[in-house]
Formats: sequence, structure tokens, C-alpha cells
Amino acid sequence: MLAEVGRSILHNAEIAGRCLSLLGRALLALRHIGRGRSQIVRQLDMAGFGSILVLCLIAGLTGMIMAVQTGSELEKFGVLKNLGAIIGATFCCEMGPIWAAVIVLARVGASMAAELGTMTVNEEVDALKVMSIDPVRYLVMPRILALMISMPLLTTMADFVGLLGGALVTKAQFGQPLRTFMESAQGLLDGMDFYSGLFKSLVFAVIIGTISCDQGLATKNGAEGVGRATTATVVLSIVFVLLSDHIMNYILLKVITPLMGLT
Repeated sequence: MLAEVGRSILHNAEIAGRCLSLLGRALLALRHIGRGRSQIVRQLDMAGFGSILVLCLIAGLTGMIMAVQTGSELEKFGVLKNLGAIIGATFCCEMGPIWAAVIVLARVGASMAAELGTMTVNEEVDALKVMSIDPVRYLVMPRILALMISMPLLTTMADFVGLLGGALVTKAQFGQPLRTFMESAQGLLDGMDFYSGLFKSLVFAVIIGTISCDQGLATKNGAEGVGRATTATVVLSIVFVLLSDHIMNYILLKVITPLMGLT
């Protein structure tokens, strides 16, 4: 049992070190960004445009559900006018970036891991090395960069659609004008929530892209290994997205907010 625990710790430490090394090499490869324009555009299309429909659907439905549940409670206390601020703060700070990350890691991250895993077991990555083409520059950097560009945009879209869904349900069920809902969201929502959500989405993009590419390039044992890499990508991504979200929330509330209060 102790030997198994030790092997697990060493294996996870190896994965962590491998991911950090891969991320560093990908960031260094950004100096060759001009040579990978076609790959970046292709990944932007898959990561960004391909995720818009499902993300808007989920964000809109979430906003509607929040409006029904939260509005019913606020109406009992006569403070329904604050519903827009509550939904807006929740979406901009948490739900927007989290939903964008979940959709991207499930749809795009898994696809990246499967694609790179298939290339690895078919020795296509080795063929790139033989042709003196750096796989990190050609395969990894465009994928991580595309996620870093797409995720803040998807998060902004999720925020807007979630607010819109909440506003429509609030008007239909509680009779509150759309203008009152939006003024509440604009008047009581601190701008820091919106920008912290965008920063979170950027961090989530780096996490998802790095884990997906690492698992894909480390794939072994043929088709079975591709399946394991895809599953591991989804599991690891969602764990580290939530863990990093908790850490960033702690830093925001305990460090950044008090410092801004002092100034």
C-alpha cells in the first residue's frame, strides 16, 4: 500500500513538472507566432466559434433558473429590485468563467487530447521531429494561444446571455421592467467582478490548454491510450479549474480587496 501511494505521488509530480515545462516551452514559442497563423486560426474556429451556441444556451438557461429561484425569495422580502445586481455579480465573477471553462474543457480540451494522442501513437509527432519541426511550436502553442484568446470572449458572452435570460424571466414572472433589472445590475455590480472574471477565464484557458496538450503528447498504448488521455484531460482540467478558482477568490478577497480599500 505504501509503495502504491509513493508511486502515485511520484507519477502526479511527474505530470505536474511535465505540464509546467510544456507551458514554458509554449510561451517561449510565441516568438514564432507569425509562422503558425493558419494553425491559430483553425484552433480559434474550433475553440471559439464552435462553442458559442452551446455556451449561450447553457448560460441563458442558468440565468433563467437563477431568476426564478432567487427572485421568488427576494419578492418575499420586498427587495426584488436587487435581483439584477445579484445575478450580474454571480455571472460576472463566477458562473460566466466557470461555464465557459466547463464547455471548453469538455468539448475542446477532450478533442485536443484525442487529436494529439492519435498523432502521437501514429508516430506523426516523431515525424515532425525528424523534419526538424518543433512539435511544441507547431502543435501546442497555437492551441494554448487560441484558448487564451477565446475564453475571455466566451466569458463575456456568457455574462451577457445569462443577464439577458434572467431579465426576460424576471419581466415575465415578476413583472419587473427590463430597464429596472439592467439598472440594478449596472448600478450595484462592482466593475472588479467583471475584470476578475476575465482574468479567471484567462487562467482557465492556460490550464485547459496545457493539460490537454500534455496528455495528448504523453499518450501510449494505441487507441486505449487515447481514450485514457481524453478521460484524464477532462478530469484533471475540471479539478484544477475549480482549485485555481478557489485560490484566485481567496487572493481577491483577502489580498487585493483590502489593498484597494486602503488606497
